[in-house]
Amino acid sequence: MKILKNPRYQFVFFLSLFFVVNVLQGSLTALFEDEAYYWLWSQNLAFGYFDHPPMVALWVKLGDLFFNGEFGLRFMSTLSFSFMLWVIWLMIDLTSKWQHVALFYLLIVSMTMIQVFGFIITPDTPLLLFTALFLLAYKRFLTEENLLNVIFLGSTMAGMLYSKYHGILVIGFVVLSHWKLLKNKKFWLAAIFGLLLFIPHLIWQYENGFPSFVYHLKERGKKPYSILNTLTHLVNVIAIVGLTFPVIYSALFKQKAKNQFDRALKYMIYGFIIFFFLISFTSEPQAQWLVVILIPLILITFPYFAENLKARKWLIILGSTQLVILMVFRVFLAFPDISPVTLEPHMAKKWIPELRKNTEGKPIVFVNSYRNASIYSFYTGIKTHSYSVLKGRQSQYNLLDYESKIQGEDVFSASTLIKDQPKLADKNHTFIYGKPISNYSTFEKVRCLIDQDNMLIGPGKNEFQVRLINTYGKNITFEEVRFVGVFQGYKNKIIAKVPLEINKISSLAAHQEIILNASFEAPELESYKGSTFRVALEFYHLMEGYQGNKVPVKFGQINANN
Repeated sequence: MKILKNPRYQFVFFLSLFFVVNVLQGSLTALFEDEAYYWLWSQNLAFGYFDHPPMVALWVKLGDLFFNGEFGLRFMSTLSFSFMLWVIWLMIDLTSKWQHVALFYLLIVSMTMIQVFGFIITPDTPLLLFTALFLLAYKRFLTEENLLNVIFLGSTMAGMLYSKYHGILVIGFVVLSHWKLLKNKKFWLAAIFGLLLFIPHLIWQYENGFPSFVYHLKERGKKPYSILNTLTHLVNVIAIVGLTFPVIYSALFKQKAKNQFDRALKYMIYGFIIFFFLISFTSEPQAQWLVVILIPLILITFPYFAENLKARKWLIILGSTQLVILMVFRVFLAFPDISPVTLEPHMAKKWIPELRKNTEGKPIVFVNSYRNASIYSFYTGIKTHSYSVLKGRQSQYNLLDYESKIQGEDVFSASTLIKDQPKLADKNHTFIYGKPISNYSTFEKVRCLIDQDNMLIGPGKNEFQVRLINTYGKNITFEEVRFVGVFQGYKNKIIAKVPLEINKISSLAAHQEIILNASFEAPELESYKGSTFRVALEFYHLMEGYQGNKVPVKFGQINANN
């Protein structure tokens, strides 16, 4: 076709091809469980959510306005991915770049993980777009510090932060690459403008007790350090690129920073790799944490491949091989019947019908599984709730009113943790157990507070007081609830549970607060050092929840001198 000999038409052709392929992929592939969770968010638009800032929920909501089903959730992902590619292309200054349009798109294909965000919806999807826009804004700001570029820069800062908190790292490493920005009044004006745009989210965090910050900074990651975490991070550095990693990282090392913008790109790449290497000592690393470095990798390495024939040949060989593998994987992802392995999107259409049948289509309370609750609700339209327990983690279900929507109804519980109940479904060889519950009645948001800086635990019987607060605007009763004392160790691991002897209580009036006397027998532990104690409520024997505050524990002989 003669028209494709024109480089600009080539660019549009390949961009359109990427868009069409992603549209088909997004339409034919069943949801990943996290995508269903973000769909849940979109049903209640707000300036913040338990796990992340709100941009992903807005992305889903906008797509839902135009299309139904899986593709409706993913439409903005497909659209923003194509826009991101165009923005990246705008930032490439190489004069001969129009002679290498096909090379540019091969380089995109050579970055494995960036492909995923062309058709699935996660917080990284808008983050990638706003990172590209931020870099474009910064590039223009370095050239001319006019008001338009100041507004553009501040807006993209806010866009990144509204997408994912990783945006602060992007800004931080750019500033680290160019310390003089801290003396630049125009840069501070852009930062202040971005902060003003971000204030609604900060207000939401304050009004809700900073749930995202508490979770990410204090509660996340409950396993002690393992060398496997650090090794996983190093593998992730390779995995996000894929087969082409030898030539990509070689090009990164060999391509020198020619200006302040290039310097910022390199600081971003190395900064993210080093930062999350350090984080691997306290948390289990995830590959998507590094995904934003693919944008500066593309910008840094494209000129190198365009100007170095030998490196370009290896990129073509490895990139073409990777393209074939990715296309086969995409086909398997969309068509489970021909896939040799069961992938996550394939599971839902097997276990969800089975669970629906065995629970008679009744509402379901999933224990410690906001993912299962979300995807089950998406595909069935049946009311669900995720009951958070200390062995797991809290979620958006703790902030919304899903608990209240199923009060007084006949429901089923569903759990992979409580195995002394009937099997309800098989989720890829992991059984879901559960039982029917009549007239479901819980009050997970009741508070059980110990007003002490620490607790001295001695052998035998220990007594203390707990302040019980009914946070609900209604009376609550205690027929199906049990008070439990929970000892937690490093990274909140549960190390012991003890039944509590507590004042008999039948009910609490709306917003009533009372002081109860409680006692327990001290458990035998190898060490109490670094442990905490809290009071928890257990409803219907579905494990202990998050009602109590953690109090540091000291062990010793309790006597008058203490």
